[in-house]
Amino acid sequence: MTADDARPHDRRGALLAEAREAAARRRPVDLLAQWADDATVAASAVDLRTSVALDALALESAPGYDAVLLSPVAPLGASSVMAPTSQDRVLSTIRPVEVVSDPTNVLALEAARRVRAAPGEPVRLCTVHQVLRMQPVPPGHGHTRHFRLFALADAGRAEPSDAFEVRSVVAHLAVHRRVIDAASARFGFPVGDARAIVRADPARPALGDRVAEAIAGEFPDVRVDREALDGSYYDGLRVGYGVAVGGRGEFREIVDIGRVRWVGELVGDRRVRFVTSAIGLQLLATFGAGRPSG
Repeated sequence: MTADDARPHDRRGALLAEAREAAARRRPVDLLAQWADDATVAASAVDLRTSVALDALALESAPGYDAVLLSPVAPLGASSVMAPTSQDRVLSTIRPVEVVSDPTNVLALEAARRVRAAPGEPVRLCTVHQVLRMQPVPPGHGHTRHFRLFALADAGRAEPSDAFEVRSVVAHLAVHRRVIDAASARFGFPVGDARAIVRADPARPALGDRVAEAIAGEFPDVRVDREALDGSYYDGLRVGYGVAVGGRGEFREIVDIGRVRWVGELVGDRRVRFVTSAIGLQLLATFGAGRPSG
């Protein structure tokens, strides 16, 4: 261990003492003021019964996946070490953990653990998690500092012709479509035209071509569009999915599916593939009346 490695541990006692002293100086009125003004701690606008109902719909839509109940915190760097994102976007703590900001990163850790325990065996995981993010809240109705995500993850060995990725994307999309349809029926909001946007690396178009063809074949009601993949977060493939909602039939892209390198890097095997996806359950709650109809 280097001096730099030891330094955070050496400071932890002092930081904990500082936190104790800061808490001791606070008055009840300070707590109430923060509760009223700080979006990080404020209660969600989504009714808890609605949230629990959406959780159940999501998990029931993924019977082929092991449902994992994650801890509220993950190892420090779970987001910024694996993905090209800033540590400033997550709530770090004095201890070597951070508040979960993306369950897909944490599912990658669990998938890697399982891959190591049983090499060659496919891993299929899902979870529902209330995440907290520190970057500016995106504009638009339904976006908040903390929110509910339903995530899926598939890990396994690479196969010829990108068969693992193609199969995983189609499976994820089928689950998310069931979630949307079930929420539409339960909460009474209409669902219009569906669209998938396949974004692939222009230098490696074959994966995108195969995925687009598979989506069109499996879901003939879905319009499939193609775009170039931007950024370095995804490994050559990102698929967005959305539907038209509301009285004006506005298209909302609410599902994100993609291939990332995380599990292969965690286990030190480039042949291991990882496909992950997520849907914002909180957004589904805003499309309807807000409470289950039955």
